[in-house]
Amino acid sequence: MAKPGPEPGSEGAKRIAEAHRGSHDHDQQGGFAAKPSLAREAGRKGGETVKSRYGPVFYQSIGKKGGETVKRERGPEFYAEIGRKGGEMRGIRAAERRGAEASKEPAAPRKRGRPAKNPK
Repeated sequence: MAKPGPEPGSEGAKRIAEAHRGSHDHDQQGGFAAKPSLAREAGRKGGETVKSRYGPVFYQSIGKKGGETVKRERGPEFYAEIGRKGGEMRGIRAAERRGAEASKEPAAPRKRGRPAKNPK
């Protein structure tokens, strides 16, 4: 049996939601916008509920579905571009680390080989 009203996500449902936006007391008091901690808590609880109800297979399936959608909509060039950007950032961060290490006081050289049997 179908629920009464417009199909979720349809144009009619969007019009109804827009008409009701801001009409409730909690909308005018600020809700999540006024209290980000409230939104975080609600999100955390919702995430825990979904995790316990559906398990890791659910997350794998929605990740795969999203990845396939991105692949279909944006094509392989998108992946090449984000890979290139990621590689550039990795190089920049590595150079920054090397620069930070170079500015430190040089460490004493390490002795290599086995320790002497009878140190003097």
